[in-house]
Parts: sequence; C-alpha cells; structure tokens
Amino acid sequence: NWQCFGAPAALFCYIDRDLGRPQWADVGMYLQTVMLLLRAEGLHSCPQMAWSVYRRTVAEILSPPDGLILFCGMSIGFEDVTVDYIRTGRAPLDETVTFVEGWPTGEGS
Repeated sequence: NWQCFGAPAALFCYIDRDLGRPQWADVGMYLQTVMLLLRAEGLHSCPQMAWSVYRRTVAEILSPPDGLILFCGMSIGFEDVTVDYIRTGRAPLDETVTFVEGWPTGEGS
C-alpha cells in the first residue's frame, strides 16, 4: 500500500476542507471517471483511502495549499499479470441492486 503496489505513478486527490458530504461523494464520482479513462488508455488504477490517514505526512512532501484536505491516493500503472493472486469476481446484479417496479410517472415526477 505505502509503495503504491509498485505502480510507476500516484495521484493524490485533495478537496476543500470546508466542503460537505455531498461534495465528498462528487469527488468519488470524479475519481471513478478518472479510473475509467485510465482503463480506456490501457492503464490500471487502485484508489487508496489509506493515504488519508497519513494526510499530514503526505502534506510534508506535497505541500498542498491551506484549506485543502487529502481525500485519497491512487496508484496508476500497468497490471502485472505475472503476479499470482486471487482475482475476485463481481457479485450478480440481483445481489447488489433492487429494482422497484411501478414507480410513479407523470407530471412533476
């Protein structure tokens, strides 16, 4: 984790300290977009929330502007296919999503 899994690049994402929870969710959605764009370019990435625990240590190196707080780090590189590890699959959609039928439609909905 602390060596970015051997990746050649790392991204550290900061957010304004005064922003609220909705904006923190926005940052997560932004980072997902970054990760999808990286995949489109053949790169892999790994978001690392663990870095936020050591935000002061990271700040000593990066010197972010006052008023910003570290949201997370992200390792960026190419997958090492020679590493033998268990790859976990995705859960089936019906185990993670509930579809609600008969949602009201019409004026004002």
